[in-house]
Amino acid sequence: MRAGVWAALLATAAPLAAQSRQWTERERVIVSDFRNVRALAASEARVYVASETGLGMYDRRFQRWEPPVTMAEGYPREPVFAALADPADDALWLGTALGVVRFRPIFRQFEVFLVPGGVRDFLYDRDDPFRGIYLRTTGGWEFLPRGAFSPSREPLPPASRRAGSLGVEALMSREPVVDAMRAAVLMDERMRTFNYTAAAVVPGTDEYYLGTNGGGVVRFDALIQRFEPLPFGLLSPGAGAVLAVPGGVWVGTDGRTPRAGLTFVAEDLQRYAYEEGPRGTAFGGHSVRALMARGGEVWAATDRGVVRVVPNGETSRLTTVNGLPDNETFALAQGPSGAWIGTAAGLAFLPRDGDAVHVATGVPVPVLALAAARDTVWVGLTAGLGLAVPGGDILIPPGWDSTPELREAIVAITRVADTLVVATVNHVLWQPPEGRWRVVQSVGPQVGAIYTLAPDEGGVWVGGRNGLVRFGFVASDLRVFRVPGDVPGLVRGIASDRHYLWVATDAGLVRFERSALQP
Repeated sequence: MRAGVWAALLATAAPLAAQSRQWTERERVIVSDFRNVRALAASEARVYVASETGLGMYDRRFQRWEPPVTMAEGYPREPVFAALADPADDALWLGTALGVVRFRPIFRQFEVFLVPGGVRDFLYDRDDPFRGIYLRTTGGWEFLPRGAFSPSREPLPPASRRAGSLGVEALMSREPVVDAMRAAVLMDERMRTFNYTAAAVVPGTDEYYLGTNGGGVVRFDALIQRFEPLPFGLLSPGAGAVLAVPGGVWVGTDGRTPRAGLTFVAEDLQRYAYEEGPRGTAFGGHSVRALMARGGEVWAATDRGVVRVVPNGETSRLTTVNGLPDNETFALAQGPSGAWIGTAAGLAFLPRDGDAVHVATGVPVPVLALAAARDTVWVGLTAGLGLAVPGGDILIPPGWDSTPELREAIVAITRVADTLVVATVNHVLWQPPEGRWRVVQSVGPQVGAIYTLAPDEGGVWVGGRNGLVRFGFVASDLRVFRVPGDVPGLVRGIASDRHYLWVATDAGLVRFERSALQP
């Protein structure tokens, strides 16, 4: 039982329908992979980056990324072909396969105008920009008057008065250095090459922006002939795991794209850094299931062993060559004497001051979850809950016989002070110090298949297929946030700091302001 472990255990029904709240950009921000750029547009205030997964907005005046807008907030799901910053009010026009979309950044609202065949390009009359915009459709150019809901046929303005999107070829003709430096600009440090996909110029300046098909956005200052990458977004559209560290979080890829590794996202969403491993051997694993901080390192449990990353430094791997019972790893836990590793073929332990991996004896079944408690570790097995010490067998804990749920597959474990909390696919159980196990019946129906747990002061966060729930050890004390209205996709990981709750989902990383999650 290896890659199919989670698929077999976590299959469940579709999300429950429920009313979701309206979130402001301060309360909730969703970050995905914005590096595949489909279209660019620039105004004096902003640069708009239309990607496959959402809309990025770069504030030129303060050189800051504004909170992005994703499909969960109305960004079109169909392909985007063109973008134009409205010269009249700084709104954004997007040409899509279904028509045209107008986005107003002040209100963060989208308006949709259906146009048969879609819209491939825009232009406007430089002498009269307030009158409306011209749309290039499959049937030719049409005119959309300002305030109207559908376009009509109208002759284009004279060529000398036409203004609109700047294409890549037009930019290279205007600035030959962009073409001359193409090979250097479009190759990253791992020797991967990309292509330009879009271009935009800030009106009245020599400041240009170039979009690529995987390398994100590059700023080009023609006055000083300088190219500057503007990192923004994750390595993959979805997030496999999240770990809170001082200043931000580390986010693991979810295995659905060729890029694999970790993204550092700063707390204020202004700095993004990527760790993809050595140039020759790459990161090692594609799907990151769990993350752990150990000293100055970040450890990642992946589908191809444990990857140990020193930010801006070396990357190494622990595999079966080093003594792991299997390369398929699911869980990590740090104890005072070393690190615990859950694999598809059992439990491993790496002492803090040694390199030899010790494998727990007993039945080599998959270990899906771990939680260290002093010199012991709670073990979530496909066959139930266990308890282990370094160099010993996996033992059966008290209460196992009287609590049938403890004999089911344990997919997540956490500790809140001295209270132990475990989760099966359908249930949450908790045990106070020196007390009996208690089964919570109300959480499962709200979350659906459970994937993860995270401690919170006085309670625990539960994440799964249908959403996110905060449970406060009282059956009636539930705060429910559902997919897709509150959370954009199924929850794979949760982390928290003083100000934010960070949620890894299959539709990206979500940053919730903690105060906004209060009842």
